[in-house]
Formats: sequence, structure tokens, C-alpha cells
Amino acid sequence: MTSLSGVVCVSALLLVAPLSATAGDGDTAGAQASAWAGPAGRPTGSRLEADPADPAGDDPDGDQTAQWVPAAPAVTGLPQAAVRAAEAVAVSTTHLAIAVLDRDTGELATGTNGTEALYTASLSKLVVAVDVLERHRLEGLTVTDADLALFRRALGPSDDSAMNVLWNRFDGAHAAGRLTDRLELTGTADPADPSQWGEMLVSAADHVRLWEYVLDEMDPTDSEFLLSALGAAPARAADGFAQDFGLLAPAVDGAGGPGAVAKQGWMCCLSRQYYLHSVGMLGAGAHHLVVLLSRQPRGVSWPAARAELTRIATEVVRVLD
Repeated sequence: MTSLSGVVCVSALLLVAPLSATAGDGDTAGAQASAWAGPAGRPTGSRLEADPADPAGDDPDGDQTAQWVPAAPAVTGLPQAAVRAAEAVAVSTTHLAIAVLDRDTGELATGTNGTEALYTASLSKLVVAVDVLERHRLEGLTVTDADLALFRRALGPSDDSAMNVLWNRFDGAHAAGRLTDRLELTGTADPADPSQWGEMLVSAADHVRLWEYVLDEMDPTDSEFLLSALGAAPARAADGFAQDFGLLAPAVDGAGGPGAVAKQGWMCCLSRQYYLHSVGMLGAGAHHLVVLLSRQPRGVSWPAARAELTRIATEVVRVLD
């Protein structure tokens, strides 16, 4: 669509499940299984929490109540391996910013450009949605059913007209700044031109933090609303742009793939560049969060740009799966 200042912008968004990281060969599933394989149902990879009054456990009259505490999940190295694999397959003209989080182990891996701020394109729609829902719950901001319907249109079909209304109605121009303060982000910022929501800035590392916040810290009702809206993303956006690329490509989200909930983003043509993004959680358990932000030369064509990000996403899934 044509943005308010005349720059051509098109955007989209998706949701996906979490990933794991580092360049190790550890078998996460095996490690977790063995941690709970002790005799009499006691996990072998855990510690016995002693009575504070008798830490040595040698007082026969002391309180013998104890509790088995499971060991922390083993570090796998998969997030870092996935980041390295993605950067290795990206063509030289693709400026890739990637971050991968394993929500089970807490491992976060970021690529060479993982902390660099890039234009969000339609990823700003999730930023505004989180900001508005939090202000509604914490500050009493009025949000109507009609507003929620607009958010569903902005998040799933990535409807730009719906976003325009929400941006103006809820002071979207300062949404990034508010979330930066709340979540202690370092690479997210409001757009220099307050009329251009696609020119909000975000880093891959910050966007992982945003998704983590949505999944683990927001009110469950609000989190479920956002995930439901994102999960309803059609193959073609409201403007006709094909959204089935990256984390939402058939190889990832189709039969045989882990599945994903994701937000897509696309925008043209600042500095003669395509901005094409795919961000979300992988798999039914959302064990991994993956953020793929890219800037590609306009000359490659949209189909080629989508194919490039799909190839990168497929490689990430191959490593994590």
C-alpha cells in the first residue's frame, strides 16, 4: 500500500514456535528424559532440597521433609548452530538479522546483525497491539470490540487500512518507546516520521524479547487473543501479497514441517531495498522463537526475495528439528 507520506509500503506478520541453540551435539530430548529416569520415580539429574534447619541431613530428630527438584534442561547449542547455518546459506546481497531462543533451556543466539535496528514493515502491528492491550489492562485504556476486530485484521491478513486506524486512534507513533521502557529494549524505537508505522525500528534480539513477553508474561487472555489472530494468517494478505514464505512457507508450516505461528513483514522501497521479515514460534509446544529480518536489493524481485527467506527459514528448522 502507499504509506501516508507516499512511500510504498506493504507489510505482513506471522507467529512461530521456539528453537534451541549453540554448536553442540547434545540431544535435548534424551537429556530431559534421562533427568527423570531415576529409581522410584526420582529424577537422576536433580538435587534433594534439604531441611534448612539441618542442611547436612544428619539430625535424626530433624524434619526429614525433602523435595526433589528437577535439574535445569541441558544446554544444547542448537540456537547458535541454527544462527550459523542461516548466515551460511544467505546470499551475499542479503542483509540478515537473526535471533533464535530455546524457551526450554533459555539459550539465546543472535547473528552478526542481531542487535542492529531495522525498519519493521508490518512487524510494527504486533508492537502496537501489545502496547494497546497492556495499556488497557494496566491503565484502563478503552478498547472496544470494534478495535479488537481491527487488530485481528491487522495481525492475520496484515490489513494496512486497519493498522492506519489503530495507529492514529492509539498513538501508535509512541508505542515502541513505551514498550522499550517496559521491556528494557535496546534496539527498538519510534519512527522518525510519526505517520510511517512501517518505519518503526526493531532489532532481532528485541523482537525475540517481545515474543517471549507475549507468550510468558502478558495476561493469558491477551496472549491468546494475539496468538489466535496471528495463527489465522491467510496465505495471501489483504493487499494480495503472498504471506506463505519464511516461517509460514509450506516446508515449515505445512505437512511434514514443525508448524509455526508467525508475523510476516514486507516493505518497499527505501534506499531501493526490500524489507522482508518472518518472525514467530515453531512447533506445537512453541519451544523455539525465531526472528528473521532481512534487507534485500530491490532488483531481485519479490518472488526471489521470498524464496531467499524461505531457504533461510528451512535451514533454521533443519538444524532445530
